[in-house]
This record gives sequence, structure tokens and C-alpha cells, in this order.
Amino acid sequence: MTTTIYLIRHSKQLKDYGTILTNESHQEQNEKIILSVEGEAEAKNLSKNKELEEISEIWSSSYVRAIETAKYIAEKNSLKINIDSSLNERKLRRLSGIECIRRRVRPSIYNRTNA
Repeated sequence: MTTTIYLIRHSKQLKDYGTILTNESHQEQNEKIILSVEGEAEAKNLSKNKELEEISEIWSSSYVRAIETAKYIAEKNSLKINIDSSLNERKLRRLSGIECIRRRVRPSIYNRTNA
């Protein structure tokens, strides 16, 4: 039996360039961004894709725009959306851990190029 996994990015989100005054963190606000009207249309059209017929499961991050994108595919396949926050976006700040790994694995190359 073959398992096929489709990774689908959310459709176009609503752009709001205003300032939101709230006690929520930037991350909490980011999770609540919805799809634009165009994004809703894109998500609906995506659900008509033949490859997405007869799928057995749908997983989504907890971001509203991701769930809104998945809902049309879920409806077409009579499925519920499994929501998992471990699928949420990642913020990769400075990757200092990578430098530590490079020094341990190939110290002579690291020391030569970063002298």
C-alpha cells in the first residue's frame, strides 16, 4: 500500500496594514489571520483538484487561514480536520546551533574559513 502526503500552503490571507491594539502577542494575532475573498476562492478551487479526491485524512495547523483552506477539501471528502499545533509556523532566529555542529564535525574546515 502506498501512502501519499500532500503539503498544501494556506491560500491568500487578508492583508491588514492597520495597527491592532490588543494584549495578544504577535504570534497570537498571526494565528487568527483569515483568508481574503480571493483566498477563499482559491481554497474552493483547490478542493476540486482530482488528486485530492478520496483522501483518508486531513491535518492542519491551528492557524485559522490553514483551517479555512482545508475545510473545502474536508467537505468534498466528508472528513473532519485534524488540528495539530505542532504544524504551526516556526521562527528560526539565529541558528547558532548549526555553527556548533559544524565546528564538531569538520573543525579544520571551520577554523580555516572563519579565521
